[in-house]
Amino acid sequence: MLKRWKVCSGLLILALGMVGLCERVVTATSEGLVRTVRGVVIATNVKDTPQIVVVRVLMPNKEELTVGASVPMDTRITRAKRPIPLADIKVGDSVDLTYGKNPSGLVAQMIQVR
Repeated sequence: MLKRWKVCSGLLILALGMVGLCERVVTATSEGLVRTVRGVVIATNVKDTPQIVVVRVLMPNKEELTVGASVPMDTRITRAKRPIPLADIKVGDSVDLTYGKNPSGLVAQMIQVR
């Protein structure tokens, strides 16, 4: 039993470490942790409320992480420093996604199309 716990805790530490590798920026605010990842858009949904963006992030160890976040109306979305609507972001676009976490899930705070 003890041996099994050691393996499980090692996997947890490994998983947490791998998540840390994909994060480019982690900051703490009064609202909690805010993370920024760089990746490629694999899906958007502008027809539902809230709108959704899904980004595939390639981590340094070549593993992929998928980040899906709701996009509220006050999310700042830019391309070349100009504001754009989420509908202008296409699958395959490279983005920097800054998001936070609340009780209902991940929430995009800023999306910068590169």
